[in-house]
Amino acid sequence: MNPSQRIEELIAKLTDWRGKTLASIRKSILEADREIIEEWKWMGSPVWSRDGMIAVGNATKIR
Repeated sequence: MNPSQRIEELIAKLTDWRGKTLASIRKSILEADREIIEEWKWMGSPVWSRDGMIAVGNATKIR
């Protein structure tokens, strides 16, 4: 599974506000620059980069 597929799977599993928020942020990041690369790092975190890291999309839930 490639990083984009993993990110899509993560978003689908997050059925609360976190999935909607991560999907919205992802869309904005990818629309900002077509050369942005999606990666999967650090034990399950989506990462976006272009000549260096731009953002990490951790979707943790604090109780």
